[in-house]
Amino acid sequence: MSTVEAWLPAFVGAGQIRYYSLARHALAEALRLAGVRLGSRVLLPEYLCRDLLAPLHLLGAVPCWYPVASDMTPATAPAAWPVAEVVLAVNYFGFPQDLAPFQAYAERTGAVVIEDNAHGYLSRDQAGQWLGCRTGLGVFSLRKTLRIPDGGALWFGAAYAARELPAQVAFDGIGVNPAQLTKARLRGLPVVGEWAYRLSTGLARMLRKWRTGSNIPAADPASEQTLPAAANPWAGLLPALAECAVMAEIERRRMAYARCAAVGAQVGAVPVFAALPPHCVPYAYAFRGDAAALAGMRRHAVSNGFDLVSWPDLPTEIVGRAPAHYRNVFLVNFLW
Repeated sequence: MSTVEAWLPAFVGAGQIRYYSLARHALAEALRLAGVRLGSRVLLPEYLCRDLLAPLHLLGAVPCWYPVASDMTPATAPAAWPVAEVVLAVNYFGFPQDLAPFQAYAERTGAVVIEDNAHGYLSRDQAGQWLGCRTGLGVFSLRKTLRIPDGGALWFGAAYAARELPAQVAFDGIGVNPAQLTKARLRGLPVVGEWAYRLSTGLARMLRKWRTGSNIPAADPASEQTLPAAANPWAGLLPALAECAVMAEIERRRMAYARCAAVGAQVGAVPVFAALPPHCVPYAYAFRGDAAALAGMRRHAVSNGFDLVSWPDLPTEIVGRAPAHYRNVFLVNFLW
């Protein structure tokens, strides 16, 4: 299986898709298709990871910002947002973002709306529409849902699919993070798999903490400026996607979320989202809470083989003026 045509996910529909090593490459291509050039303005949510700025830097685009409320919706009306050629709508943690404000902004300014669905592969909104496919251009980070060495994708709606689109880059990458494949194989071992996975992961983190003082990788300031790998996706990406038991993965994530919510209610964690909507496939359980809540959720995460992390690594421009609700979100990540 070596061509895109050999396997297509259900969400493609009448559109088309191109695969990349990282979603950041997909976003760079989406920005090009949206007409972004040197000096173009791109409107972004203040609450996002700093590495999303690298595609803008690559094209010489200028970021501008709209604030985000504690429930992950825009904190101000679209009439107050600065004028830009492109606006990014983010489906945080796999939950559907309401697109109405972004559509209103596009009608006022003529901006192209790009749907950032890095967290939402397999997720749909309450109307049953696939996230990442509700505007003309949608970006996916497949590696954030499946434990694979890399994998990003760009979805083009029918209007874009009628144009001359970029060719698919070769599937000949070794994987941006090949250790993910090793972890997946360890977990797949009969009887001892989970034990071997936890032991190897624990040892790696102990070594990292001994070397750097932290058991998680340090933030890289250069991530705002550069893309860390070539665009070519991992050679095994399409077979891995085709082999995914989609319905089982959807059910696993929804059940994991329900269990986290039950534990969170006991330990005082406050979920970022009040409820899990139908069709939503969560990337993680996102919550806020005091030290006791964090400790309780960490115990639950560890006992179930999940990571608990703070999110995001904010852009340098935002860090100094970030409100408290940008700084106190923790995730129980359901990657398995």
